[in-house]
Amino acid sequence: MSPAMFYARLPGWCQDAVCSGYGGLLRLRRYSRSYQALEREVFSREFWDEQLLHHLVRARLQAIVGHAVSTAPYYRRLFDQLNLDPTDIRDPADMRALPILTKATVQENLREFHSETASRMRCTVVHTSGTTGAGLVFPMTMLAEREQWAVWWRYRARFGVDRSTWYAHFYGKLVVPRAQSRPPFWRVNLAGRQILFSAYHMCPRNLGFYVDELNRCRPPWIQGYPSLLVLLASFMHETGVRLAYRPDIVTTGAETLLPHQKHIIETAFGASCRQHYGLTEGVANISECPEGCLHVDEDYALVEFLPIGADRYRIIGTSFSNYAFPLLRYDTGDIAELSPRSVSCNCGRSGRVARSIDGRIEDYIVLPDGTKIGRLDHLFKDMINIKEAQILQDDPASVVFRIVRNSGYTERDEQRLLRDIRQRLGAQIKIRLSYVDAVERTDTQKLRFVISNLPEARLHPCKQR
Repeated sequence: MSPAMFYARLPGWCQDAVCSGYGGLLRLRRYSRSYQALEREVFSREFWDEQLLHHLVRARLQAIVGHAVSTAPYYRRLFDQLNLDPTDIRDPADMRALPILTKATVQENLREFHSETASRMRCTVVHTSGTTGAGLVFPMTMLAEREQWAVWWRYRARFGVDRSTWYAHFYGKLVVPRAQSRPPFWRVNLAGRQILFSAYHMCPRNLGFYVDELNRCRPPWIQGYPSLLVLLASFMHETGVRLAYRPDIVTTGAETLLPHQKHIIETAFGASCRQHYGLTEGVANISECPEGCLHVDEDYALVEFLPIGADRYRIIGTSFSNYAFPLLRYDTGDIAELSPRSVSCNCGRSGRVARSIDGRIEDYIVLPDGTKIGRLDHLFKDMINIKEAQILQDDPASVVFRIVRNSGYTERDEQRLLRDIRQRLGAQIKIRLSYVDAVERTDTQKLRFVISNLPEARLHPCKQR
């Protein structure tokens, strides 16, 4: 029996205990005594001027490139092929001598990206699916993970929240079994100060219970995927149901926050809705400030913007901190629109400012009972034998998963994928796997992870192609 199946059979109070226990382990791992000093250092860099930032970026870039070439076989071979020495990379502009690194290349050469010194580092294993739906599992040093969280808490601190603040969390993990038909559709993580709301029970007949629980607990901070928060906000608009209190802040991540979503969320919750962009791979981070500008966190990673026309740029990133698995010039698959370089923000923070970020924009999957499911990337986080995936829906009774396989893909992968899909979508919808050589992309070559031809599922009808 898998851990997920075992968890699903536990009574609700036991599932709360599991969530709190796991939250406690994460808290110990991420926020050890050494974290406090690291957080102070990260927070202190927030208002550094351009010159200080430039010196820091050069130093961190030279250090990670030198380490990558000396300890990771992939980069050792690459630099030999290009007749380059690590000392040739002294400045961000020098990175243009290296090719863009795709997730497919990383998957195909996974072991060669591992630093040969990783065994001497304290590491954890992280999982990501990203924009393409392709799974990637790799080591991350504990120091890199802690710096990532320090940067994220720096952003959150701008809006008055910290690690002691209770919050409602709307995200994609299966915290409540899909078969459960009565509330509570949430679980509590005491250690993480979280009320974990299920993404898989948000049908019209249940959403009133979600509002009731928010009113009962009154969390001052609400955090989640925009596609989930807008479901609840739209329900409140349509039914006249209101919160009996006003949250201090709503924050979103993991998906693009579209202008109409921001408006609906802010109107329904009566609070500002802010966003940040980050990746598990740690190769880029962009955070909103109180003035509403999206600032590149220049001190955390090297972010390159490669023009693709019409003021749009591919986001290419280099991690400064993960010495166990260095990624240089990694293609995030995401796109940004930039503000003119001369534009500065009244908040006083240095660095470049993005006008908008086109990360993941997905339609919903609609189940036969009317439940709308957003953000199904968790299905693929461990599926390292899948190159790309795409979900298509033409009617509420069925859904098709297009799969681009790696050479290592087996029947066991297929059975595991089908089992995980069933756990999230339930037994009432037909599921078909379609194995293809490539999946459909937009005009800007972004992979649309979910494509629906149901009008009620469209998230952004004007961006279908």
